[in-house]
Amino acid sequence: MKNIFLICFFLNSFFLLSMQWPVENPVIRANFGERSGSHYNTGIKLISGNPDVVAVDRGEVVFYQKERNRFSALPSGLGNFIVIEHDRFLRTTYGHLADNFMGRKKVNVAAGEVIGQIGDSGSSKGRYLYFEFADRESGELINPFLMLPLLADGSRPVIREVFIKESRAASYQILGNNLEISAGRYDLSAIIYDTAENMAAFHQLAPHSIRVYINGEESSLIVYNSIKKSSNYLVLSSNNRSVNEYYIGNENWQVYLGQFNFNPGINIIRIVASDFRDNESFREFRITSTR
Repeated sequence: MKNIFLICFFLNSFFLLSMQWPVENPVIRANFGERSGSHYNTGIKLISGNPDVVAVDRGEVVFYQKERNRFSALPSGLGNFIVIEHDRFLRTTYGHLADNFMGRKKVNVAAGEVIGQIGDSGSSKGRYLYFEFADRESGELINPFLMLPLLADGSRPVIREVFIKESRAASYQILGNNLEISAGRYDLSAIIYDTAENMAAFHQLAPHSIRVYINGEESSLIVYNSIKKSSNYLVLSSNNRSVNEYYIGNENWQVYLGQFNFNPGINIIRIVASDFRDNESFREFRITSTR
């Protein structure tokens, strides 16, 4: 399987100059990798003051579905949607379109060509575009932020409470400075999220990456770059965990950071969260492990 970081370098180098966002002045309503019921959000949700939806690059319409003419064997959650095949096995999906969208197959479209308008068809709650990027060669769903021009973003991700529990324990406790624990293996989790800009109300989003350092060494890296299928589950490619293993309990933003070994003595835990503009937040804890 391709190394996702090499893919991103190649794709960014050759495609970012030609690809464009599917809506004008997009506002992110939901981000890639967030919990969406029992699975990950494998695309992004966009709103815009201009309802027109355009093809992000030239390609061919290989599939479309009209909500009113839906066949029972096909998924209905996206309502009216279009799938466009681009160069190098890339596919984009545009969902929840209004009824007046381009409903034809085997049609070549140009980059920037209007293919529909933002709607509320399917299972959407409100009017927004669901947009998804797929790499058919690797079999992975790709974070659209890797493929499209960067958006302005001045906000930093938020690291709220951090939790710790002995690996065999049933429940977490809040991690604080100067905590004393017995040496051994422990699970860490944290409530971490990014915040949406240009939204009228406070809105939470998934960050791009989370790093955990133990005593100065990177011990865990979670990156929201791609999602792949493993057995019957969708897993985050960077840690191979399904949504129910990664997101903890009923808190949408409490994420599992991994299991770590704490030797006797002083241990420094540093957690860093970042977004695509490299805006970073961190929290650091000093704990004492005893024999």
